[in-house]
Amino acid sequence: MHLCSIFLHVLYFLNYWFVALQGSEHHTSAVFLLKGKDLFMEINTQKPNGLFLWRFKPKKIVRHDSDGRTRFFDKRAKLSTENYSLQIENLRLNDSGNYQAVDMGGEEEKVIAEYNVTVQERVSPVVLKGLSGSPSRESCNVTVTCSTLSYSLNSTFTCTNQTCSGDGGDTAEVMTPDVLLQLYLSNGLNAICNHSNKVSWSNATMEIKPLCFEDDVIPHIDHHQRKKIIIISSCLVCFIILGCILVALYKRRKNNKRNINSRGSDDRSPNGDQSPTVYSMLGPSSIPLEPIPPQTAAPEGIYAQVDKHGRA
Repeated sequence: MHLCSIFLHVLYFLNYWFVALQGSEHHTSAVFLLKGKDLFMEINTQKPNGLFLWRFKPKKIVRHDSDGRTRFFDKRAKLSTENYSLQIENLRLNDSGNYQAVDMGGEEEKVIAEYNVTVQERVSPVVLKGLSGSPSRESCNVTVTCSTLSYSLNSTFTCTNQTCSGDGGDTAEVMTPDVLLQLYLSNGLNAICNHSNKVSWSNATMEIKPLCFEDDVIPHIDHHQRKKIIIISSCLVCFIILGCILVALYKRRKNNKRNINSRGSDDRSPNGDQSPTVYSMLGPSSIPLEPIPPQTAAPEGIYAQVDKHGRA
């Protein structure tokens, strides 16, 4: 009898769980979305035949009556009359919570779809900084700090000429229900900081070996040093340009003065730039000139000579 009683109790509980599983035709889906995105929720079971609604904490979002009329209680909601799927546009942070699709056509309401929705913002960028301490020729320690707008963590790494190793080899992290912040060493060279949640991710990478052995790389120059270098370099360039201009002006002035002196010496020469003439080469004649006797009559022209010859 005792065994029969135990067997009946087992059958009773099995029947209870079987009925409960049949009555629960849906499962709760977890959804994570970025703020500003749209939410889509579907019904994976048979469509309801009568009164139907979507609700959120337990406010109504949309109601679909058996006569085909649809009433919206949220301006951002859109309902598909084909499969009763729901869309909510431009999610806000306060839209996080439990959403249910409820069939109201029977004697009791029946939840046929359920979603747990979490709306999150995009994670903030990370800032990665490194500071070396107690350096030597063989090794040095580097303290790396990874920080965000809300959290910060740091780790110390030991570097040699070949590689770097972590302090204990464990990943430093800050974990909350909303975000995860991690700082770790990759390939013995790079410190990596990851900041993530379910919908977004940001990271930063920094090579830490040069912080100890700066001879192998270009030394780090901060903002103030860079500003001084730029000012000094600009002044040097200006002085060089000004010097070139002054030298060019001096040479030009010197050439002009030389050309003026050259023209003056040429003008004072007896012959100048002209070619020597016969008179200049022979000089004045030493033979006395005889006076030309005066003519008493005009010389005969050609016509007079011809006429004279004809008369003869």
